[in-house]
Amino acid sequence: MSYSRIQQFSIVFAFIMITWGLLPFFNLDNTFLTSNTIASSTILFLIGIAYPLIVFKPQWNKAVLMIEGIVFAAVGLAFLQPLYNLIFLIIGAFFAILAILAYAKKLPSRLLKFFYKTPK
Repeated sequence: MSYSRIQQFSIVFAFIMITWGLLPFFNLDNTFLTSNTIASSTILFLIGIAYPLIVFKPQWNKAVLMIEGIVFAAVGLAFLQPLYNLIFLIIGAFFAILAILAYAKKLPSRLLKFFYKTPK
């Protein structure tokens, strides 16, 4: 089985992002975990998983975007300070609403082309 260059890149990218996301939990220099560290680690881990999923299974892009939006909003609300959690909530809601509109095919055609590939 051979992989395209973009698939190979996605595997390397996933390894890097997941490693960066997990690194703060392996406390090697006696620093404490803060809520900002937990939020950043969660987002990095999520990106590390989402990108290869979309590359290897393009039909999952709407579902992945929906899950990313929900997790992004939840992480912001749970771990960040009042102004930052509002920003994360807005961005997460935007991702989730965009995914719902893509499922319903209610987006403009120039945006729907990113979610539905037409055969050439």
